[in-house]
Amino acid sequence: MPDWVLVVVGAAVVFAAAYFLGRSSGPPPQPRKRARKAAAVEIEVDEEEEEEAQPAPRKAKAAGKASGSRKAPEPSPPAVPALIYDDVESDEEVDPTKVGMLRPKRPVLQPPTNVIVNDDAAAEDEPEKANPFILVSATAQTDRGLRRKRNEDNLLVMVDRGVYAVADGMGGYAGGEIASELAVRTLEKAFANNEFEGDPHHGIPVAASELARGIQAANAAILDKAESDRKLEGMGTTICAARFSPSKQRLYVGHVGDSRLYRMRANQLKQITSDHTMRDLGATGPNASLLSRAVGIWPTVPIDVILCKPEPGDIYLLCSDGLTKMVDDVGIGNAMRSGKAPSEVVEGLITKANEHGGKDNITVILISVQDARTSMPPR
Repeated sequence: MPDWVLVVVGAAVVFAAAYFLGRSSGPPPQPRKRARKAAAVEIEVDEEEEEEAQPAPRKAKAAGKASGSRKAPEPSPPAVPALIYDDVESDEEVDPTKVGMLRPKRPVLQPPTNVIVNDDAAAEDEPEKANPFILVSATAQTDRGLRRKRNEDNLLVMVDRGVYAVADGMGGYAGGEIASELAVRTLEKAFANNEFEGDPHHGIPVAASELARGIQAANAAILDKAESDRKLEGMGTTICAARFSPSKQRLYVGHVGDSRLYRMRANQLKQITSDHTMRDLGATGPNASLLSRAVGIWPTVPIDVILCKPEPGDIYLLCSDGLTKMVDDVGIGNAMRSGKAPSEVVEGLITKANEHGGKDNITVILISVQDARTSMPPR
């Protein structure tokens, strides 16, 4: 037998032995498969046909309908669905965790007072009498003036409480208007509810202390508002408030800034308040007229408390500096002693201030004092 025949026969025997040996050890290894989630059921797809199987849900649906084509394998037992994360950060779609901030309540402070006795008879407070000694009436008006874009003055008239006030606000972005409004509204609320924060002062009448504490409450309200809105930072206001006590024949004045209180008695005009300006601290030149104190700037503000004894026939004038910058004391005195009706006096003073330039807002309250015994109708 030729040698090449032996070689061929040997190769065939080796090939056959290898074939039967592989069959006896199990099926040939299948290509590695990847599980993919499709319609909540895992479908096995050959890794070699992965591109053909995209997208997985649509491919699985088509395989179920095809006839004569490759049959989809039996589904495996449901597996626990895997979490799928997008490439985009999920924090953008979820409200971030925040820490709440609760502003601490401002402590209630007793304002420092500077007590000034204007009338010697007012040094000692009188007990309240059953019947009033005096009757008080008032006329009030405020005007924007000719130069200002808005009116930052505010006024308060509480006839039943005998409380009257003028506030002249300051500060950009409408801050002055807001500050003066807060001042008079806070003062009004305190007297309407008869609620005054802080401890009473020692050495001054209770009614005077209540007026001072009402102004301090206004100071705190303005500070709180400014802290809640940065645009209002630095706003403040002057205030000149008068509280009449007809049953005691007393007048208590609370004063901060350069709004003023005048009194006309026996045809003599007197300025009851003193302006709080830098001139008091020795400043000269243009800075001398700047305010040295105002309501709403610091946690507390020193308040001038002035004690007076009003007499029948007195006329009191509360006003902002929009009047006193345009009309001097002589002009104010002439208007108050003119004998005209209170409404005409107020209107005339505002008109005169505008005729002289009207550079600022103008607010005037005219208060007339009468004898209760001769003015009250008999019972």
